[in-house]
Amino acid sequence: MPVERTDRIVLAALLLLNLTLKCSWLGVNVLFNDEPFTAYWSQQPWSALWPMLAAENNPPLYFLLIKEWSWVTPFEAAWLRVPAAVFSALVVWPMYLLAQRLSGRRSAILATLIFTFTNYHYGYAHEVRAYALFTLLTVTSLWLLVRAKDRTANGLRAMFGLSALNTLLVYTHFFGWLVVGLEILLVVTLPELRHLRRNFSLGVGITLLYFAPYLRLFLGRMGQSVEQGTWLEPPVAEELYNMLWRWSNQPALVVLFLTALIITGLKDQLRSLSFRFALIWALVPLFGMFMVSFVVPMFLDRYLVFAAPGFALAVAISVDTLLPKRRIGHLMASIPVLGMLITFTPWKPSARQPVHLAEQVRALCADGCELHVVPAWYWLNYLAVEDLDQLRNDQSQRLSGAVNMNRPDGIVPVVVVDASGDLEGFNRSWRWEMARMLPNVDSTQADHKVWVYRFGR
Repeated sequence: MPVERTDRIVLAALLLLNLTLKCSWLGVNVLFNDEPFTAYWSQQPWSALWPMLAAENNPPLYFLLIKEWSWVTPFEAAWLRVPAAVFSALVVWPMYLLAQRLSGRRSAILATLIFTFTNYHYGYAHEVRAYALFTLLTVTSLWLLVRAKDRTANGLRAMFGLSALNTLLVYTHFFGWLVVGLEILLVVTLPELRHLRRNFSLGVGITLLYFAPYLRLFLGRMGQSVEQGTWLEPPVAEELYNMLWRWSNQPALVVLFLTALIITGLKDQLRSLSFRFALIWALVPLFGMFMVSFVVPMFLDRYLVFAAPGFALAVAISVDTLLPKRRIGHLMASIPVLGMLITFTPWKPSARQPVHLAEQVRALCADGCELHVVPAWYWLNYLAVEDLDQLRNDQSQRLSGAVNMNRPDGIVPVVVVDASGDLEGFNRSWRWEMARMLPNVDSTQADHKVWVYRFGR
């Protein structure tokens, strides 16, 4: 199906809009959460990077990409976020083509604009992590799948292309295999895609072959998570609503979007391929991950980033289905987009970034101190706000957790940055012991669940 000139103009405008938005306010937040981890390991020599990847829960592609990118750009937070911003902006390209092929131009415009003005996606566009690239590869992969259904003559060639893209997907994030599983479900359950089964199975086999060097490590990490559990807790029912809230910016829009989906389901009776495709894309991962999380907790907003565009597509198809293809219908169709735009806050800094952490440590260490950070991994977050360039140096001793806090010499105060979030249990014991030896204690909260303590005489 050739792309008409009008679609090319609209798509170009959407790309320009997204590039402008996603590349704005890149430095409004310091590097925090998992971003310093990516930044640090991207700067380490290969001899240190490969052993880390053997124990890491993410495959190597994004680390290698940032490693190459940081060689040609300044080592600053805004520049490190540029690849994610560009990847997120490019999502509208395959998303528009996918929605246009499934449901027409109006659905394509609505879906891409809802995606554009979603704070959830904008956050990952400004994060030095793989999630924006993961989203781009997911949407492109699903577009190739839908495009292949109308290209029976070149179906095998299309599956080779899809398998190559899915290889990039699973080397970007291990949950890329959930996307492959989602595609298997779509091919098996949707009659319109069943003729692709043979060629698609061959494509999955090729992806497995390409992933073979990493397969043992992946299975080992997955088995460890199943046997030992994860750092997450089993979810509660409210978290399903909270996830839809993140995808919709505001509760009022959640209600509006769910109402449109329910009415469309009753009216359409799930006859249209487009609506069934979008619902499976959005809801199967959402509810499936929720249910699995009672056995192996994994229900987290970032892990469902690949399903969120499906929700935007389902909402767009619902609005397009319910409203007439006339001027009044076009005007009414703009209401969801306006709702997303009004609640879109790209300039707003994160309230959870530890922007004042370094200042508080400096104030407590004004006359000298012995500094410790617990847990050890948070040392990289501290360096990201203290002196980002230090992330280029070897921090293996600090990250090993080998620093001994049990024998303060009493000559200088001991300052501890505690990001454990555990005000009771194990971490209380070292606080009590430290306070016993150095009874003059000051404390200040630097961030959500991050405290800075000063122990002295």
